[in-house]
Amino acid sequence: MTDDIEVVRRMFAAVEERDFDGLLACYSDDIEINEASVLPWGGVWRGPDGVAAHAVAFMQTWGAYQGPTEAQLDAQFFSDGAGTVCAVFRHRAHDTATGERFDAPEIGVYQVREDRVVRSQMFHADSAAVVEYLNKVAGLTSSAASARHA
Repeated sequence: MTDDIEVVRRMFAAVEERDFDGLLACYSDDIEINEASVLPWGGVWRGPDGVAAHAVAFMQTWGAYQGPTEAQLDAQFFSDGAGTVCAVFRHRAHDTATGERFDAPEIGVYQVREDRVVRSQMFHADSAAVVEYLNKVAGLTSSAASARHA
C-alpha cells in the first residue's frame, strides 16, 4: 500500500504536468470533487466522467493563463495517517495580454482509500478574488461562471 501523501503528491504532479491520464489514474471510481460553486469549474463532480468534466472546465478557465511557471503549485502536504491528506499550495495565473497576475493560497483536503483519492475538496483563500481576476482577464462574471458549469 502506498503512503497517502504519495498518492496526493502523484496527483499534484499530474496537474502540474497537465497529464490528464495520470490525473485520472489517481482517482477512485467513486471519486467526489467539491469546489466552490461560484467558480466556473466549481460544484460537485462525481465519478470518472465528473473528474474528466472538472478537468476540462478547469483547463478551459485557466489554460490560457497558466504557463509552466504558473502551473507549479509548490505544495506542502500533511497527513493524519488515517487517510486524510491536506495540501497547502499556490494558485497562480498570468494574463500576458494585460499583464494581470494572480497568486493566492489554496488548501485541498483529500480522502485516500486503497491508493486512490476518493474525495477532494478545495478551499481558495478568497473565491471572490478568483472570480474578480477572471472577470478582469476573461470577462467572466458569477452568472457566466454558473452558465459554463450547467
